[in-house]
Amino acid sequence: MPSKKKTPKLAALVLAAGSSSRLGEMKQLVDYRGQSLLARACGLAIDSCEQVHCILGFQAERLLGELADKQVNILVNAHWRSGMSSSIAAGIRQVSEDIDAVLILLVDQWQLEASHIKRLIESWQKAPETITLACKNAVGENNAAMGPPVIFPRRYFAELMELTGEQGARPLLRKHGRALNLMVLPQAFTDLDTPEQLRQLRAIDKGPDGKTD
Repeated sequence: MPSKKKTPKLAALVLAAGSSSRLGEMKQLVDYRGQSLLARACGLAIDSCEQVHCILGFQAERLLGELADKQVNILVNAHWRSGMSSSIAAGIRQVSEDIDAVLILLVDQWQLEASHIKRLIESWQKAPETITLACKNAVGENNAAMGPPVIFPRRYFAELMELTGEQGARPLLRKHGRALNLMVLPQAFTDLDTPEQLRQLRAIDKGPDGKTD
């Protein structure tokens, strides 16, 4: 009788180390639908992944209470000022040996829902050796905006641990362009960096049901 195919194990890295300098307040603590963006992002990851690592940095002590009731491995990146790449590298080093891939999620992707993460994971499971990530529209790969959430298989972990600078994992996406599995997910491209974007978030949050789908 043929053996049952093993389901790949997925860990999440929730990147939440920045200082939100352009926003003027900590985006991790911005409230949306009755919870902070930090708690919300970690909740999405917990619902989808075998293990969750949340990487903090700027004023990490202020954020610990937001995660007190969640099954999350908290990592404080002492080098957060050097950019997102250092948080990715630090998170990868914490992933256990039995994990087959990591899902990288940004703390301020406030329009993402559990259904979006589920679709991304399902797309990756059909092609588990690819780098599976969001793109903004259905334009050809060379013209489409693309970015997190992104799933990197273990074969890329060594390169992720060598990342430096402020570009995050973009250099790897460019290097491995032929290995990309793009999924149209426009909600991933609404983030929170400026006061105007914060006003838009709060205007939607005060709506009848706060839904963004």
